[in-house]
Amino acid sequence: MDPRFRRTRERLRAALYELAAVRPVADVSVAELCRIAGITRDTFYRHAKSPVDLLADFLGEEVAPITETRPEETASDRDIWTSMVAAETALLEHVVARAAIYRNAMNPHLIAPLRDRLEALIRDSLINRANRRPEILPGAVAAAGQRGIEVAAASAAAGNIGAIEVWLRGRDLDISRDLGLILAAAPAFWWGTPPDDDPRDSRVSGSPIA
Repeated sequence: MDPRFRRTRERLRAALYELAAVRPVADVSVAELCRIAGITRDTFYRHAKSPVDLLADFLGEEVAPITETRPEETASDRDIWTSMVAAETALLEHVVARAAIYRNAMNPHLIAPLRDRLEALIRDSLINRANRRPEILPGAVAAAGQRGIEVAAASAAAGNIGAIEVWLRGRDLDISRDLGLILAAAPAFWWGTPPDDDPRDSRVSGSPIA
């Protein structure tokens, strides 16, 4: 990326995060964003069509590394569990760090460009996982081939984002308390086999995770 383009983009990121943390994202104007970032409208439109689209890009850039495939996921079911729990934890930590922005991007659901971007990142990660380890798939999903994988991944990704939306509406974002609930609500075949002593798995404790 050209250094000047990158510097402008980082000014836009700082300005947009500042505004989106204190007001609904839909109310952030290009004019105000340009004024704070110290750029022209023409420069802004070289980066995005709208503040909403730009926010989806910025937050998507932060989430993308969390959803990237990790080599250890191919080792064993236990490693899949460990890696997936770490990824979900990192995703929730990201949401907590940007909670004011995410809440201002909801009315009552996440704005479409942002929700679409997050769902796509999770969906593509799950599709890649299923294609590497087709043995994890339930029979009906496996029998449907690639279409079955895509349907299952889309369903899981939408459910994950939906769960986070509900979580964001709460006043207390407690990862240690709620991680197990979010994991337990997801289709189990994606997650691998948890260690017997992992307290985050409701299948071990027999009840929702506190």
